[in-house]
Amino acid sequence: MAKIKLIASDLDGTLLTNKKEITPRLYQALKKINEMGIYFVPSTGRPFDSLPWDVKNLPFLKYVITSNGASVYDARENYDIVQNFLAPTAVDLTLEIAGKLPVIIEFFKDGKAYIAKEVFDDLSPYQLTESHIHYIKTTRNPVKDFFGEIEKNKCSLENINLIFSDMELRKQTWDLLKSKGHASVTASSPNNIEITSKDATKARALEKLCQVLGIEPKNTLAMGDGDNDLPMLRFAGIGVAMENGEAHVKAAADFIADDCNDFGAAKILEQIIEQKGVL
Repeated sequence: MAKIKLIASDLDGTLLTNKKEITPRLYQALKKINEMGIYFVPSTGRPFDSLPWDVKNLPFLKYVITSNGASVYDARENYDIVQNFLAPTAVDLTLEIAGKLPVIIEFFKDGKAYIAKEVFDDLSPYQLTESHIHYIKTTRNPVKDFFGEIEKNKCSLENINLIFSDMELRKQTWDLLKSKGHASVTASSPNNIEITSKDATKARALEKLCQVLGIEPKNTLAMGDGDNDLPMLRFAGIGVAMENGEAHVKAAADFIADDCNDFGAAKILEQIIEQKGVL
């Protein structure tokens, strides 16, 4: 078994509990992994500015894959070492399809997430949970001329995120967007669709980072639970899916970890520590 030199992990539903926190047990495991010289790389659909406090303030945090692979961010030097923007034509086609739907539309740029001010001010029509409302209120930047801002910045968008309350409409929109082939279409939760550049996946971002660091895929481990994690799990030498993950993600994994609320990620890291860098 090859020695693990880099661990890439999804956040929500994987590394973090449902309370969006890093437990003391997990923190200690991450600390020991770092002391072993193994890179720990959060890999998330979130833009950098929306990372939980617990993650941003890890003292050993160096690289972060954000916006589903649109960016690989150097958290110490504060710059993107990889960027993959949506093509302007992909932005136009996405908005042509989604612009008139009863959905929340967000766009990510420069590590920040933006939302229309009128939507931000009244989220009641969208049947969101209290925790999701809190997440939007604490991480999104409201703008008055939302579509004007997209037009002005459409050459440098990391991601367009659509949030649905009607699951049948989501399925129809998913199928339509996929059929166009204009972008990478994936999801990090059951009620959203995320659109990024065709070159922007967590797997491609991880591949680029491995090239920068001189690490071979066989020396990497990736953990995740959702559709947007699947390419990364397939790319890595070892793919780990969470027990709470989607069925097709678990089917593609080499190992199944316990639920994210049952120290699943911590237990995997502890095995790697105990086995001196292998799993």
